[in-house]
Amino acid sequence: MDLANALREERKSAELQPLDEDFYQQVGTYLTGMGQELSQIIDPFSVEAQILQDTLKSERSSLNKLIDQRIKKIVRRALRNARSASREEVFSGMTAEETEIYRQMLSTIALGRESILSHMTPTERPLTGKKDILREYEVVRLLDDVPMFAGVDGKNYLLARDDVVVLPAVHARNLRNKNLASEVKIQR
Repeated sequence: MDLANALREERKSAELQPLDEDFYQQVGTYLTGMGQELSQIIDPFSVEAQILQDTLKSERSSLNKLIDQRIKKIVRRALRNARSASREEVFSGMTAEETEIYRQMLSTIALGRESILSHMTPTERPLTGKKDILREYEVVRLLDDVPMFAGVDGKNYLLARDDVVVLPAVHARNLRNKNLASEVKIQR
């Protein structure tokens, strides 16, 4: 395993370079093997021990730098996709751990953006008395999955493609503007 080479390749491109899904488990096995090999050397000050120690230190450093490079790219992808309507879910070349980081980042960023944007438009008043529910809420059909978000009405919403839901008007408009939902006309 050559972590320095993997790091060099990762630095050459703005996009994630493909890694096996279990890459980090392979690295763990590799580094553990090197540590065991080092512990079996009788003279810790021998040339062989020094070379192995230097190699192990260098490989760990390369691994940490590789992780940092890849996480930066994952964060950029999550940020880009949280702004877009597509919410791209292409995980090829990512490890299992990186896929989880991406999903969590995308969800967190999307929720945060929704929360911030909810302050940019007038919030709807809570329903009281005999107000017309269709003015404050809208019925929409989801065109894509939407990560959980907190509504201006204090409720948490986790929406999936093809759901038909009644949402506060501000959220319904935001989802339609992002091409994530379409309006459902209600006959009065």
